[in-house]
This record gives sequence, structure tokens and C-alpha cells, in this order.
Amino acid sequence: MSSARLSVRDPHLGRPPGSPPHRASGIRQRARRAQLVACIGVALTGCATGVPVGDADLVIRHVHVVDTETGATRRDHAIAIRHDTIIAIVPDRALGRTGTTTTIVDARGAYAIPGLWDAHVHVQQGGADAGARRAARLLGHGVTAARDMGASLADRAAVTARLAAPDADAPRLLAAGPTFWAFALPYGDARAKVVITDTATTRTAVDSVAAADVDFIKVYAGFTPDRLRLLVDAARRRGLTVAGHAQPGATLEQQARLGLVTVEHLDFSTLSECSPRADAYFERVIGARFRGSGESVPALLAAFADEVDTDTCRAGLRRAADAGLVLVPTLVTMYLARDDALAAQARLVGDDAESCAIFLRDFDRADSSTREAVPAAGRRLMRIVRDAGLPVLAGSDAPAFCAALGDGLVRELQLLAASGYTPLEVLQTATLRPSTVLAGDATRGRLTPGHRADVLLLARDPLTVPFAYAEPVGLWTRGRWRDAATLRALRAR
Repeated sequence: MSSARLSVRDPHLGRPPGSPPHRASGIRQRARRAQLVACIGVALTGCATGVPVGDADLVIRHVHVVDTETGATRRDHAIAIRHDTIIAIVPDRALGRTGTTTTIVDARGAYAIPGLWDAHVHVQQGGADAGARRAARLLGHGVTAARDMGASLADRAAVTARLAAPDADAPRLLAAGPTFWAFALPYGDARAKVVITDTATTRTAVDSVAAADVDFIKVYAGFTPDRLRLLVDAARRRGLTVAGHAQPGATLEQQARLGLVTVEHLDFSTLSECSPRADAYFERVIGARFRGSGESVPALLAAFADEVDTDTCRAGLRRAADAGLVLVPTLVTMYLARDDALAAQARLVGDDAESCAIFLRDFDRADSSTREAVPAAGRRLMRIVRDAGLPVLAGSDAPAFCAALGDGLVRELQLLAASGYTPLEVLQTATLRPSTVLAGDATRGRLTPGHRADVLLLARDPLTVPFAYAEPVGLWTRGRWRDAATLRALRAR
């Protein structure tokens, strides 16, 4: 289906929702609500008398609605939206009267899913201008919610202020401030780190970051079990959770029981229980990246995957899953094929392109067999993760290495599909599951009457076409409609 096939009838495009003539009288609103309530029991199958949606800001007609929980597809339906809320989903033939100010979009067979989540991004690093560009690119790919995994408080404040505008082209962000370290490694923005060398200062350090209204605490490196417990306790006192990298000296199960909510990256630290030499591999990676050892990180990843004991690894990951841990593997930053990395580099600029060049130079240090071994290593490890039942969230870590904002998430979903995840499972990693795990609200991850209206239209069926996410043709979020051309313009920023 071509994006050009969508048609829009919009008498008041650009009018802020809720302003005249959108505003109906209280009597009219109550009457419409009563009519909708009468049909609510058949909202999934239609209302025999036709559902009136005169109060809707937008009605999307002739759309196939994908249920992210069951995988069922309701074909040729209509979705009626009032500002931030879905007010009806009915068979198109059951649609009743629309208002004179209602925007009508004829989707002509597009597929509707909730707006996507990227569970691991770095939008706020680099300040307001960079943050605004990155946020716009995410939105252009249909990402309506994202979790920012660390920035200085100054950058966070600047980006938050820029994106607070009602007409900002940006997803909703859950964001940490500076990341927490028990020791410092020689990279990254020093302003974006909180280094705790004295355990007695743990609570004070957490309080200082929590005062900036962060949404959670990200732990980075060096927290032994006792120190991780102190960090989690300090965070909980401020109503915050802790997420981040796997820490030394404890199994993933133990870290989950200590309070780590998600663990980031499918790397040597995360899989330390899977090989007796995992710690040695970690040290070799540090040597390759920061001490000029000359080893190839991609080659190390491939070699490590070959050494992983499948049964031991699966058992450890299953225990972690039982303890409530969730994994954000960020495959796109570690297990991307070289040719795919080269293609991604062409879409990157500035520091982001240089980060990708470092990734590619690592490939050049390895022999030719590594080019196929690296993505194969990622697929093998993810099959173990899936078999263990460890829940996964899709996250790109963009703009790290060759992951561009938005495009990195699309590629991550493709890598999950290549690792054996079913199309429905892939869809859930970027919709239903992050809504539940990160926001505590599964309704954000489903298209359901009465719940939030983040509605993404795809040209192709995501349950049959792995590349469907690369073709967003329409998006309603935060009270605004964006067509395919608008989304392309956002992606081009």
C-alpha cells in the first residue's frame, strides 16, 4: 500500500483540539457519551444503530486494527479519537454521524497499531537543539514514547523545556539524569555521571538527582550486591526504580531480587553466568576500546557466543525471569552485520557518524569470517533468551555506534524477528510490554476505547511483513495528526 493512497478530509487542520469549533456544549457531550456507553459492550464488533462520533477530532476509516495482546486483526474498522483518547473502534460500516469539524482520514487498508516505544535511547545528551532533532526523528518513525537512559542535569533541563511546548514534535520521555557509577571508566561526559566512592553518600547522591524530577535511576558500573541494595533503597525512598547495566558479584536473579527492574545490553556482563571466562572478555573489550590493545570487539563478541554454555545460560536467565527481570538487549549496537552498519552510517552525521566509524573500524581488525559470525552470535544468544522466557523490550541505544534515532529501533525489531521471535512477540516488545513494565499501564500498548490515543498507521501488516515498521504512513499522538509526508520530513531532520 502506498502512503499516497491515504486521503484526508480536514476542515480545521492545525486547530488546537478543544478550541472552537471543536468544543461542544456540555449537554451535547453528555448526550454523545450516553450513546457511546450504549454501544460500549459491542465496541469491538460494532453497534447496530451506528456509533455517532460527532465529538471526535479525528476518525480514521477503513483501517485494519491489530490487537497487540492476541494478534487478532479487526479488518475494515474505524477509529474515532477525541484529543488524547480513543472514543470508539467499530466496523467501518457501523460508523454513525461525524461532526462538521471532524477530520476524516481514509486509511484505505493501512494497519493500525499503538505508537511504538524505544526503551533505550539518548535523546537528552548534547542539549536542546540536538535533543529536539533526535526527538523529531523518533516521532517520524512512529515512536510516541521512549526511555532516555542518561544525561547531565543541565542537558536534561534544556531538552525538557524545549519539548514541553504543546506543538513539539517529540515522543513522551521517561528519563534518568546522570548515571550512577561506583568507579569511573575513561569515557563519557563527566557531567552526566554520579560517581559514588563512599557508600555513606549514596542517599545524598540519589536525593540530589531525584530533586530534578527524574523518572528513574540508571546504574552503570561497579555496584557490588551490598552497594546495589543501598542504591535501590535510596531510590525507593524517593519513589524511583533502578534500571541499568548488570553489576558484578551477583547473578541476574540476585540483582532482580535486589531491585534491578531492567538490565541493558546483551553483553559479557549481562551473560556473566553463561561462560566462566565472561569477566576476561569484558576486560579485553575495555582494552580494545580504551587502551589500544588492537583486538576487535566484534570478534570478541563472536568468540564469547561460541563459548556460552546453552543449558547453564538458559537456566540462569529463567531464574532471572522468575525474579521479575526484563532485558533490553540493544542488538543493533553490537550485533549488526557490517553491510548493515555501512548502510546506517550514510544516515548519520557529526559525532553520531564518528561513533559508527569506530564500530566499522572494529570490523576491519577482524578476519572476513567475523562479518557473518557477529550477527549469528546475536541470533544464537537471543534464542537462548527467548527459550528461557526472559521478557524483552525493544531498545536501540541510539545514537550509539550505528543506531540512528528511530531507524535504530526499526532495525532492532528486524533483528529480534531474525532471532526467532514471532511477529506478535516482536510487536509486543515495542508496544504492550514496555507500556506495562516501564509505565505500569498496559492500556498504552493497546488500541482500546477509553484509553490513550497514540495511533500509528503502517502501510503493511506487521504480523506478516518484518519490514512493516519502516513504512509509517500516519500518526495521531498528543492531539495532532501527522500524515506520511510529515513523518518523512521529521525523519529527515
